[in-house]
Amino acid sequence: IPTSFVCPVSMEIMVDPVILATGHTYDRHSIERWLAQGHKTCPVTGMRLRHLELTPNFALRSAIVDWAQQNSVK
Repeated sequence: IPTSFVCPVSMEIMVDPVILATGHTYDRHSIERWLAQGHKTCPVTGMRLRHLELTPNFALRSAIVDWAQQNSVK
């Protein structure tokens, strides 16, 4: 599994990758849970977040889907 496909929070292959204000990508479910717990920082860098907007990472999502299909991973 390419490391860029793995969420740094859940350590699982991302299903719905989103980009945080710091530019790091996480699986939506994992980062939403992190933020709901009251965290206002990036789990990777520890930097305080300027905003909580999550931007879909369509390119990475497409790459993960393609890789999963080629490698028979669900």
